[in-house]
Amino acid sequence: MPEVLTDILSFCLKFVVPLLCAFLINKAISRVASKERLRGKIHLVLLRSIIEVIVWTAGAVIALNNIPNFTKGWETVIAGSGIIAVVVGLAAQSSLGNVFAGISMTASESRPFDIGDRVKIGNSDPGYVVNITLRHVVVRTYLNEVIFIPNTVVGNTTVINYTATDGYGFPIEVYVAYEADVPRAKEIMEEIINKHPNHYGNPSKVLCKLLGDSGVMLKGTVVTKAFETNPGTCSEVLMEILKRFKEEGIEIPYNKIKLVE
Repeated sequence: MPEVLTDILSFCLKFVVPLLCAFLINKAISRVASKERLRGKIHLVLLRSIIEVIVWTAGAVIALNNIPNFTKGWETVIAGSGIIAVVVGLAAQSSLGNVFAGISMTASESRPFDIGDRVKIGNSDPGYVVNITLRHVVVRTYLNEVIFIPNTVVGNTTVINYTATDGYGFPIEVYVAYEADVPRAKEIMEEIINKHPNHYGNPSKVLCKLLGDSGVMLKGTVVTKAFETNPGTCSEVLMEILKRFKEEGIEIPYNKIKLVE
């Protein structure tokens, strides 16, 4: 075999093959543990990243070991790695805090939410969790706004998960005049709420919440299977209550202006 071909083959075996093997191994890891499969599972995403770094490092070390005097240079790098680690740790303190907070949040069996849940995090507007990354949680609100909330903030604030319970409820409040048939008004409201096609769960009860200056406040809860159908259902229920109250002569008090000449 010619000397040139021998040198090329030797170069490939020493330097190209280790890096090519590292590339193929990481390619296989990426296929098995794709981003879609690991979406929202930060601890597994980080584990995959660590494995990929180890594979690349092993390939690079195997290749570089074939360079004369590499061992002495590598010892020098290791000796200074402690100082480098301290400097990098101080510079990336905030980012590392988000990473560890995200891992702690997603690795727990009792984590507060998952992708697709409707949540309210701290003082931010409620919305659906779109993604959970190493740095932040992505929430899309009802107004189609996207909010990026750092993981450290999520870990140190109150989280309300509306999806954790079965069904979604929203209260409706209606005033009726003191002179009106209040018990009948309660019956009408309960009938309309419970007979609506989108009503979900146990029958809703209408209660007297307040004796106000101008009337009695009746309160009921409209419960639907999903949040998306609740606003429309509440609107339809209120319109039907207004219609039925008019038909049965139940007065809804309101402020009137009387002009005197």
